[in-house]
Amino acid sequence: MKRFKNILVAFDGSSDSVQALKAAETLAKDQQAQLTIAYVDDNPDRQETVYLAYDSAASEDLNLSQSQPVIPGPMPVVPPHIEERRIQTDGDDTEPDVIIAGAKNRISEVAEVTYEILTGKAAETLTNYANDHDIDLIVAGNRGISGMKKLFMGSVSQKITNEASCAVLVVK
Repeated sequence: MKRFKNILVAFDGSSDSVQALKAAETLAKDQQAQLTIAYVDDNPDRQETVYLAYDSAASEDLNLSQSQPVIPGPMPVVPPHIEERRIQTDGDDTEPDVIIAGAKNRISEVAEVTYEILTGKAAETLTNYANDHDIDLIVAGNRGISGMKKLFMGSVSQKITNEASCAVLVVK
């Protein structure tokens, strides 16, 4: 069997990705390989939207001028003092850092582990990362977290299998 030196595992916190993580960890230990755990954030709007509400007296204290751009959208109803209010644009409570922390908590003792938060379409981003970082094996769960659970092999794992130029292990 070919010795794997660099293993990439796709992790999104789903039960299938947890199984993929376990399989990748075992392979990394057996092969004495570098393990990279990657989460792909496919929501470019995940950044929080910040609305700043202020009254005219407070705006003088902050040196805010009338010429500053105004972003269209609803202004929250706030008391007449400065208040910063953060609203997540996608309504999703899963932050990439939380998901990566979940992976860190599940990993035991692999010599070399790196964690990556990538942005883009999952399959394309993972295969590009694999090509750019000399990855020998991509490990992915059969199905991940998506807006609609799939009945068959998940579209991301299927695309990775079709597009990757390295070996791919899909774990159920």
